[in-house]
Formats: sequence, C-alpha cells, structure tokens
Amino acid sequence: MKKILALIAILAIGLGSANAQENLRWGVTAGMNVSKFSISGLDSRIGFHAGVKAELGLPQVTEGAYMDFGALLTLKGAKVDGGAAGNLKFNPYYLEVPVHIGYKYAVNDDFTLFANAGPYVAIGLFGKAKANINGELGADLGIDSSASENIFGDDGFRRFDLGLGLKIGAEFSKKYQVSFGYDFGLIETAKDSGIKNRNLMISIGLMF
Repeated sequence: MKKILALIAILAIGLGSANAQENLRWGVTAGMNVSKFSISGLDSRIGFHAGVKAELGLPQVTEGAYMDFGALLTLKGAKVDGGAAGNLKFNPYYLEVPVHIGYKYAVNDDFTLFANAGPYVAIGLFGKAKANINGELGADLGIDSSASENIFGDDGFRRFDLGLGLKIGAEFSKKYQVSFGYDFGLIETAKDSGIKNRNLMISIGLMF
C-alpha cells in the first residue's frame, strides 16, 4: 500500500508540473476484456474495463514521446465450461493503474499512430467465484447445484496484482482513439497456485 501511495504522490506532482507546461490531456476510455489465467485447463472469459486516462507529453525527451496513465475498473478472470456437467466462473474486479511510456507518430493532421508499454498495479475490489452444476449430477454428489463465494480473501485471491502491459493504436481528429493492449500479470493471484492474470483489451477512448 505504501508503494501505491508513493506512486499516486509522484503522479500528482507530475500532473501539477504538466498543467503549468500545458502538455497534459485528459480523457475517458472503455472497452472489452478477453481474460484468462496463465495455467492450462481454463477458458478465456469476456469482461470489460472503463475509466479515466491522461497523456503527458514529454517533449524534453523527444518529439512524440509521452506518458500514458489512468485509473480503470476492470473485470478479469477465467472460466471452466464443463458442458452438461456445469461450469465455473471467476469474476475478480480490480482497480487498475497503468503507467506507460510511449511514442506517437503523426501521419497527418487528423491521423496518428501510437504505441506504449509499461507497468500496472491493481487492487482487487470485489468479485465472486461461481459454480453451476447440473441438477442431477449435484443431487448424485450430494451438493448444491449452484454456489458462490467471495473471490478475494485469506482463502482466495490476493488483492494486489502487478504486471506489464503494452498497447498499440490510432487516434483520429486528435480526439478519438482505438487501441489493442495486452497485460501480463507477474505475480500469482493466489499463493502457490501458479495462476497469473492475462488480459487482452480492445478499447475506445475520447480525449478532451
């Protein structure tokens, strides 16, 4: 938590300087997640992400260089489709803060290509692990046909996640953005599980 607060403080200082330099742009972004875990035997699942973002130009580094960061509510996880036997779905919701460094190339006044990469930190907010079992099978095994438990906690997922992300995309009319990104979780979601988050993101954004 101390590291996260330190990161927020650094960003706040950077924003203050950026406002004076007029190199900062704010925006909103949202899109679809196709997430999975790093182990085999589990299927990808569809989720979403939505939040605010900002871009800080870094002309002191080179023309076109910039920092891309934000705060996103994101649904990741995975699922197991057992067909007629039932299914299991993991639904962890995170507050994710990506901090990327990137480069923009202006093809013309109305079309720009960009790419960025960097770390992210995430805090698990809430979520459930849900199982649905075929009624007859559940009766034979003497268990309920459906069950739901909190996904975060002492016996569940860790709330803290850390990883690396990359993104490529295009900006139109210096306002509208379309991008594709991928996050690689670096730490296990649960102790000694071997499970790490993986997430493909398709995003649209509006910059102000």
